[in-house]
Amino acid sequence: MDFEKEARKNHRRGMSCAGAVYQAFYDVNPKKTGAPSPRSEGGKCGAVLAAEKTLREMGINRIEDFDQQFTEIFGSLKCSELLGKRNGSCNDFVGISAAIVEKMI
Repeated sequence: MDFEKEARKNHRRGMSCAGAVYQAFYDVNPKKTGAPSPRSEGGKCGAVLAAEKTLREMGINRIEDFDQQFTEIFGSLKCSELLGKRNGSCNDFVGISAAIVEKMI
């Protein structure tokens, strides 16, 4: 499955950034509980929060690695900073988050 493509499609269909990423991994996540709320933890991008939660629920202890990769690409983990920098669109944040998680699973 192409998780990046699925996450982007979910987002284009109206899902929140967090919901789009979380839902893309729904079928492969054995401990799924539900998508986090965007910006609910320190203002982080919802796509980042969903990716981190997915990794934790799947027992993959690489949150710092994910955060580092995402930050190297976009310059921040925080929604307001990402949108202010305009180094990408919300759909880009969703797609890249899913792509990074896919490489880790």
